[in-house]
Amino acid sequence: MTNVESQNALLECKDLLVGYGKALETMKSPFDFSLSSGTVVALMGENGCGKSSLLKTFAGLLSPVAGEVSLEGKTLTEWAPRERAQAISLVRMSSAVPPRMSVSEFVRLGRSPYSGIFDSRTDEDNRIVKESMDLLDVAAFANRPIAELSDGERSRVFLAEAVAQQVKVLLLDEPNAFLDIPRSHALFRLLKKIAMERQMGIIVSTHSVEYAERYCDKMMVVNGGTVRVAPTADARKTGLLDWTETFE
Repeated sequence: MTNVESQNALLECKDLLVGYGKALETMKSPFDFSLSSGTVVALMGENGCGKSSLLKTFAGLLSPVAGEVSLEGKTLTEWAPRERAQAISLVRMSSAVPPRMSVSEFVRLGRSPYSGIFDSRTDEDNRIVKESMDLLDVAAFANRPIAELSDGERSRVFLAEAVAQQVKVLLLDEPNAFLDIPRSHALFRLLKKIAMERQMGIIVSTHSVEYAERYCDKMMVVNGGTVRVAPTADARKTGLLDWTETFE
C-alpha cells in the first residue's frame, strides 16, 4: 500500500488479524489494505475461509483479533454508532424483511441513521429516497411488498436502501448468490456505476472469477488463513488466483 493510497483511503486496515468460523480461528498473518473512492474490490475465497467475518470486521460488527480498521482516517471505535451508519453499510441479500413491507418503505429505512427509524422524513429525505429508487430502477414497483419480488428485483431494492443511506463504503456479502448469469452481470455493472457516480468504495464477496476480472478494480483473496490483495490486472500473473485451480 503506497502513501498516496493511504492518504486517499476511505477504509484502511493496518496489521489486521481476523477471527472466523465457529471456533473463531485466527488468520495466520496480518495484512494491510486500503479502499479508495470509485473503486470496486472483489472479495474471494472458498466457503468457510472467513470472508463474511472479514466484512463484519470492516463494518465494525466484529472486533479484530489484532490491528485496526479506520474509516476516513478515524478508527472504527472512534465513530459514534449513528455517524458510522452514515458512512459504512454491510448489505446481506439474504436478510429477513417483514413480508408486508413495501419497496418504498424499505428504501426509506436508509435514512434512519439521519432521522431515526420512527421519525417523519424530511423533504430532503424523500428526495434522496426517490433518487436512489430511480438510480436502481425500482420506482416502478415502489408499492409492492418486497416478498413478492424476484431475486433480481430484491437485490436492486437492497442496493437502493444502501444508496439512500449515502454511505461512503458499501460492503456486500455474495449479492449474486441467487441470481442467474444475466442478472449477475447486470448487478455488477450497477455496482461499478454506483461506485463511479457516487464516489463510493465497494467491497463485494463473490465466487465468480469472471465477474471479478470484468467489473472489479482489485481482488482480495482469502486462502489458507492469509489475505492477499492485488489490482485485478495483476491477479493472475501474481498467482492470486492459483487457488481456483487447485483441488484435493
